[in-house]
Amino acid sequence: MFLNLAYYLAETRAFPSIAPGLGSAFARYEPVTDEPVSETERSAEAACQSQDYRAAITIVMESYGTEIYSFLLAQFRGDVGAADDVFSAFTEDLWRGLPKFQWRCSIRAWCYKLARSGVSRFRRSPHNKANRRVALSEAPFLEELVQPARTSTLPHLRTDVKDRFEELRDKLSPEDRDLLILRVDRNLPWRDIAYAMQTGDQPPEDEQLKKLEAALRQRFAGVKDRLKRLAQDAGLL
Repeated sequence: MFLNLAYYLAETRAFPSIAPGLGSAFARYEPVTDEPVSETERSAEAACQSQDYRAAITIVMESYGTEIYSFLLAQFRGDVGAADDVFSAFTEDLWRGLPKFQWRCSIRAWCYKLARSGVSRFRRSPHNKANRRVALSEAPFLEELVQPARTSTLPHLRTDVKDRFEELRDKLSPEDRDLLILRVDRNLPWRDIAYAMQTGDQPPEDEQLKKLEAALRQRFAGVKDRLKRLAQDAGLL
């Protein structure tokens, strides 16, 4: 029953742009799990290798754009204006970073890293449009990639009703909510979660990464325990 609650929380309300040079910090990705590399990852990498970055970003946005946008809506508690600003900045950051991205993590994990960085930057300076460095007007096709994610996500936002489960989720810290999304809803491997949630611009060394993975696993267990206690106290379990 609690696992169902965790999925509910992640799916209904758990739904975080690149610092200069961040893309170049990620060397070739070598999965440590048995999960196969998705066709999206293969196609995006092939496009990057041929330097067709427009094709690459189109593949990435079509596959991951909606989930990134819904992730941003969760960060801003449904504030569409803030989510729109950061999503535009995220798209620009993705476009600028692709030529330097070296596939040390999955591009999906990198997208979440960019999104979380964009949220942090926006919260520090909410009036500067997330420090945009490439106006969408300078790359009009980026706007075409942004719109489908927004339009497919907003109907869910309009019809979703706040309830007691949301109140439980909101008792978590932003980092714990992010962890819940990435593991429960997005089902990312722990290695990718570690890359997405590490705070520095430079990725950790392998030994540091292993320690970060272990710490996140332990933290996730604590999040589940806390949510279970909160749900029990609220009479939901």
